[in-house]
Amino acid sequence: MAAGKQDSRQKMINMMYLVFIAMLALNISKEVLATLGILNEDIENSIKSKSEKSNELYRVFAQNAENPSYAFANEWAPVIKDATNQYFGFVQSLKDTLLLDEFGKNKYKKSVVVKDGPNRNDTLLITNFQTMDKSIELDDMFFEGNNYDSLGLVYVDRFKNYSTLMKSVIDSIILKENRLTVKRTPHDFSISNDLIARSFTFKDSVVNSEGTIQPYLDYNFKGFPKIASLSKLTKLQSDIRQLELQMVEAFNTKILSDGSAVNINTSKSLLNAKSTYFVGERINDAKILIGRIASDFQPDSVSIKIDNRELRRGRDFTIEDGALNLNLVFSSGGEKKITGDLFFSDADGNLEPIPVEQTLVVNNRTDFFIEIPRMNILYRGLPNEIRVIDPEISQNNIRVTSSSANISPSGSSTFEVRPKDGFDKIVVNVGDRTNSRVKKSKTFRVKDLPVMESSIAYNNRFYTGSTGISKTGLQRGKVSGKVPSDFDYDLTIEVTSFTFSVGNLPPIQIKGDGLRDAFSAIESQSSGSVAFFTNVVSTAYFESKGRRVPIKNVRVGDFSIKIR
Repeated sequence: MAAGKQDSRQKMINMMYLVFIAMLALNISKEVLATLGILNEDIENSIKSKSEKSNELYRVFAQNAENPSYAFANEWAPVIKDATNQYFGFVQSLKDTLLLDEFGKNKYKKSVVVKDGPNRNDTLLITNFQTMDKSIELDDMFFEGNNYDSLGLVYVDRFKNYSTLMKSVIDSIILKENRLTVKRTPHDFSISNDLIARSFTFKDSVVNSEGTIQPYLDYNFKGFPKIASLSKLTKLQSDIRQLELQMVEAFNTKILSDGSAVNINTSKSLLNAKSTYFVGERINDAKILIGRIASDFQPDSVSIKIDNRELRRGRDFTIEDGALNLNLVFSSGGEKKITGDLFFSDADGNLEPIPVEQTLVVNNRTDFFIEIPRMNILYRGLPNEIRVIDPEISQNNIRVTSSSANISPSGSSTFEVRPKDGFDKIVVNVGDRTNSRVKKSKTFRVKDLPVMESSIAYNNRFYTGSTGISKTGLQRGKVSGKVPSDFDYDLTIEVTSFTFSVGNLPPIQIKGDGLRDAFSAIESQSSGSVAFFTNVVSTAYFESKGRRVPIKNVRVGDFSIKIR
């Protein structure tokens, strides 16, 4: 039935209704964005707690380095800590790229004046999550059209490599425990294994809610609002710290389960003697003691200094489980002398001092990493691509130099490194264009390019000395060079000349990569004759961002092949 003609008042009511619905939908969207932001902040707070617990256990392990019960922990905990911090820092650098402006400040933070209530007129700094509704920044980071770009590939590799490393640590510990002569209660990594299976399982393709298949990064990040992707990255950081905590707690549980009896795990022999004796001197003041390794006591009082600065309990250190745990930040590196006394009450209530004389070495911060996406070695002649990420420096301000290599930027965080001749190692320096005091460096090995593998290409197949070839294939084939299977750079090898001989015939010089000039020589040979290829001269090319870059000094190996 046709609708009746509407007057101006009814049209206005309809229009207002549509505007109201649109505003309601918009408000719901903003509330959802704000909720994701609040959840993101809650997860970040929980991450700090997990990190603090893990660091406390790391300190306990390090303080008991001589304790046999801590052997597994002190062997593997540094591996876990280093890998976790690097991976966590990588994810943090992605988040910083999404959040920080060119000056390193959070571009979503804003000042808000409180309009009512007891704190009226106070100024608060809040995060404007409602404006984080676009996906383009992360899409540009991870994708190039329908494919992953280089950072997307790095993200996938780092995700897979971290869980693989953690699993290999667990497997190595279990294998080593099984080989022990004296069997004890093994480490229990069941929770860690469950977490790896639940949170770090990678699939190239994922079935989405509509039943269609999407690539991994598309399913998890492409087209999502920025706050949703940020929350996913924060959740990944939480999983990273949770796995770290579960693994170090497994060490600690095993250590505690060793018990308090006098055995190799809880006690050790100590020699109490002066440092020097002389020939003919009677040794009657040396003692062999049994010392308890378990730290189940606490000092009653502490007087500790570092470089003559008195340390305050609760601020500079805490005392827990028999250990004095330092909590310090140094503004400069070097050796820090720790001196003072730990006091313990005797039977009469008097405080007896135990002197402390230790040295703490503080290195300058280098919390950055240089990643070589293709291989872990720099090769002469190649425009080796490296990725530099530093949480302290804005990507726009990163400056990369080397006295032994030519370095040029090739992307937002990528650089091409061409080692100079005569260097087996190069030092890559990283600095901040806006702060000359920020100076960091890392050293890499430099190697010559490997010798390329030789073969005869014929009818889309490659024939080598182990396969043999027909006369026709040899006559019509092309001499080809290709990179070894364990070399990750794709080079195009174009053979320009070589020396050829077959059977008992004298060698001849061939220009180009074909054997038509040797047609009759090959035809005269019988089955079983061997053809030899030497002095292969070639030109190599490397495809880099749409450019065909010539590579010098690429060698192609000599080879021989039998005629079938």
